[in-house]
Amino acid sequence: MNFKPKTPSFNPAMLPMEYLPRVPAPPDDKHARHYLIPGKVFAAAQPFAISTIVGSGVALCLWDSVQHIGGANHFMLPEGPENSENATRYANVANPALLQRMVDLGAERANLEARIFGGSIPGVTFSNGGECLGDRNVQVAIHFLKMNGIRLVQSEVGGTQGRKLVFHTDDGHAWSDQL
Repeated sequence: MNFKPKTPSFNPAMLPMEYLPRVPAPPDDKHARHYLIPGKVFAAAQPFAISTIVGSGVALCLWDSVQHIGGANHFMLPEGPENSENATRYANVANPALLQRMVDLGAERANLEARIFGGSIPGVTFSNGGECLGDRNVQVAIHFLKMNGIRLVQSEVGGTQGRKLVFHTDDGHAWSDQL
């Protein structure tokens, strides 16, 4: 009798997310590239592929679905002084600054949709109840969107790992890869 053990077939869906094969971004000649440094804001009416890496910080991406204008910020803290050097590292400055840049480029608030990435949970907590920095950053982004009537259409937040984000300003397409 010839016994041959059955080899189990590979099913990628059975692997935890961090072990799944990463799909590289397809080559793209249409989009100029812009790396968004933490604490900065960028918006454009031309096709750009904005990329950044977020951990406990948050990248808020806004896109006007009619005018095809997009932009993103990358803030690291929920609030801080508005007149400090590099004030856009704070959500209370970065979020309104992004919205204003979008409007200045011709975007209309009624057409805006939002995507939020980041907010992972490191060991940093606030003294007023143990909230995690990543959670607070996500909460202030969501609050900003609600206060301005902007629809949230995509959210990839939380967890314990950072993410690499790519966002297209002309079509609103965004994706992230956990690091």
